[in-house]
Amino acid sequence: MELREWATHILSANRIEDKLFDPSVLSDNSPGSPLFWNEPTRPPGMQFSTHTRKKDKLPPFQEHHHPDKRAICLHRFAGHELLAVEIMAFALLAFPDAPRPFRMGLANTLREEQTHVKLYMAQMERLGLKFGDLPLYKHFWQQTAYLTCPVKYVSMMSLTFEMANLDFAPHYGASFKRNGDLDSYELMKQILHDEISHVRFGMRWIQKLKQEDQDAFELYKESITPHLPLKRARGFIFQEDHRRAAGVPNDWISALKQT
Repeated sequence: MELREWATHILSANRIEDKLFDPSVLSDNSPGSPLFWNEPTRPPGMQFSTHTRKKDKLPPFQEHHHPDKRAICLHRFAGHELLAVEIMAFALLAFPDAPRPFRMGLANTLREEQTHVKLYMAQMERLGLKFGDLPLYKHFWQQTAYLTCPVKYVSMMSLTFEMANLDFAPHYGASFKRNGDLDSYELMKQILHDEISHVRFGMRWIQKLKQEDQDAFELYKESITPHLPLKRARGFIFQEDHRRAAGVPNDWISALKQT
């Protein structure tokens, strides 16, 4: 299946099974012309809800001993992963002229995000919640209006949202483990492992795509979308080792740690 056809299939799908469809073989022989998708089609019950601060608040960590509170967290994380799937499909359509290794690497990351959605769905159902039972929000998708080139994509997705998950995933995983939910803990370990590779993808490509005389961190700061402060690239507890494992240089780590 061609990358363009696959991305279009994902963004136009009105069933979750089609959003998560993973072809056995992918090719990129006909990338076509740039196509900037306005908004993804969503399955019934999974349409974007209006964001409010009260509704968007996750259960506090001291409530994680309640299975339904952990399920709420997993539902939110699954929503983020589904948005990542759709944003990556957006990037495949928007940047047909990007280097082929970039596009195939992006496709591999998209596949892993689809797997994450499936894993979250399984854990939620174990805890008595189905995907779509709670509101799903659009906020990550709103950033696509500013994604005009691959550098802006990796700056937003790989080096900001996924970078932050190097902190959030182990933090939530540790809380789930403290409260006896080893299955959810193991899931967060898998998420962390994959996010390290996704951040590494972004680090590698911002170096490849920058001009020879450009500083990569300065390019990153110039390329993140206007509504994303640097602090969005970190979580509650800053994990330096996870960033080093992803190939993040020490000067980046120092700068992000101070945000």
